[in-house]
Amino acid sequence: MLRSAFLFVSALTTGVTIGRKVISGAINRKKQSIIHRAAEEARERLRGHAEAYLRHNITQFVQSVFVKALLLVLAWFGYRLGLYPHIAFSISIAVLIAGFLLRDAIVVFPTLRLVLTKLHDYGWRPRKAVGEVVAAQVFEQVLDEAEDFEPGRTTKIMLALGGHKMDDLTQEIAREVAEISRDTSWHDLRPFMLAAAGKFITLSALYSVFVFILVHTG
Repeated sequence: MLRSAFLFVSALTTGVTIGRKVISGAINRKKQSIIHRAAEEARERLRGHAEAYLRHNITQFVQSVFVKALLLVLAWFGYRLGLYPHIAFSISIAVLIAGFLLRDAIVVFPTLRLVLTKLHDYGWRPRKAVGEVVAAQVFEQVLDEAEDFEPGRTTKIMLALGGHKMDDLTQEIAREVAEISRDTSWHDLRPFMLAAAGKFITLSALYSVFVFILVHTG
């Protein structure tokens, strides 16, 4: 009788173990699918944010350059129309350019301070700094979105049978998605960074040439 009981318990335990392995395997496969989709979505968001940020900043920069050029042209026209002498024109140009430089320094200071801080934190390696910042943001986003998800009763039971906890699973997914984002962020962002640098340099060069010509024809 006792031997039969031991055999029954052994068979039952083996069945549960096999079932748990099957469920755990299914959960792991589903987890990898979720990680893959979440990583692709994170990369799409990253590229979308970078494109929107670049477009917004280029627009602001063009508007700023236009206003600066307009003020300089007005000062030039005032001088050409004989409203004030050359010394007044020179002073007005110097005051305007100094004001432009001060305004630009105030506007760019927060961004410049953030960039320098991050570069300092990660050993002045731009690629690593970008990857770490992106990974931290993606990790927080995944966790925030996971908090809005309430698993059903069946999901909780399946996770329990598979030896998983929802919080642990969420943390693991967030870490792996962040790791993928860390590795791919430089590749995804580099085209936007190069495009931004190229456009800012081109516009700045054109503006500088314009100022040079304006000052030397005054």
